Amino acid sequence: MTRRWLIGCVVLAGCAGASKDCAQFGASNFGADWIIVQYAQDGRPFHCWKLTNVAVDSTAGGNVDWQTRDGHLVHLTGWENRVQVRNGDFDGAARLVGVDASRCVSGIYPADSPRK
Repeated sequence: MTRRWLIGCVVLAGCAGASKDCAQFGASNFGADWIIVQYAQDGRPFHCWKLTNVAVDSTAGGNVDWQTRDGHLVHLTGWENRVQVRNGDFDGAARLVGVDASRCVSGIYPADSPRK
């Protein structure tokens, strides 16, 4: 009985530790909701995307890429952060990276900034 208990504990600990890896694998291969923010050199966010059901992946060097619904491949380099959104809580996810989700529109942040 003691040996089974020990094996059970090891299996459960491994599963708990692997949950982050499993979530990353699923989001990279099957899609998830995301907030992705790119920052200027002064730390100010200047690009922001709200993505729904998109597979986002990291490439060598930490760059981030995803494919838009209309087929464009976005490859983001530079200083960026991303949060996988849970249960549609874009506002909560955006707060984690210092932006307002309602102002993330079409990659421009804030949305009321003039395009250059």
